[in-house]
Amino acid sequence: MEPRNAIVTGASHGIGQHIARALAARHMNLLLVARSEAELARLASELQAGGSKTAVAAVDLGGPNAARHIAEAAAAELGTVLQVDLISPLLLARLLLPGMLERRYGRIINISSLAGHTSFPYTEAYAAAKDGLTAFSRVLHSDYRDTGVTATSIILGPVKDTGISARTLAETGLTASTAFSVSPHKVAAATLRAIGNPKAEIVVSIGPGRLLKALMDYFPGLGPALNRLSGAGKLMTSVADYREATRTDPARNNSQPA
Repeated sequence: MEPRNAIVTGASHGIGQHIARALAARHMNLLLVARSEAELARLASELQAGGSKTAVAAVDLGGPNAARHIAEAAAAELGTVLQVDLISPLLLARLLLPGMLERRYGRIINISSLAGHTSFPYTEAYAAAKDGLTAFSRVLHSDYRDTGVTATSIILGPVKDTGISARTLAETGLTASTAFSVSPHKVAAATLRAIGNPKAEIVVSIGPGRLLKALMDYFPGLGPALNRLSGAGKLMTSVADYREATRTDPARNNSQPA
């Protein structure tokens, strides 16, 4: 992997940090993006101490102009762009594609989830967004396969100790089995594989992930059945009840850490 430039979104914590460290270990130049500038600065200092050229951009991906701010920061800090971590990723890809096509090289890597296939309760918007990223990556990969530009959707099952699952458990005080969870290091390794050997989809989960995804696509009732057997349905109901109670109880909401 020759030295390239990469944008890593969600880099202030969780999986994004692991991906950033893996790319820095391959001597990639990085633009770290997240809302928390202080946390980005800490990670940037760590990576710079190891010899990586690293810049930061404190951008809220939920903002209407997030994609343009990131693209402008990448142009200013790195000059050219390799990797992007439903609306902001799509808009960002649109802004970066012309430069990638001109150079005849680019990798767009989106972090997706099996959530849309396992049909976790109360995750309709999240599942729709993640499945949208998977479809977007698949079509983009096909459309530009002869240009040197590729798109990959890294489809995750549960991840240990970090990411949205770990943050949810920490927030609610609930517990869940990690028997079917993968390490964040495997997610970072999958990102490197997507750069070196591009594919439209890479499934990262315990066991035969692609087979499980295919089965759930073919048998839509399989995911909900697995949720019931594993207790995931009850867990997600408890999470939904907790968040509803927090939303409707100002005193309880104010007691949560910032």
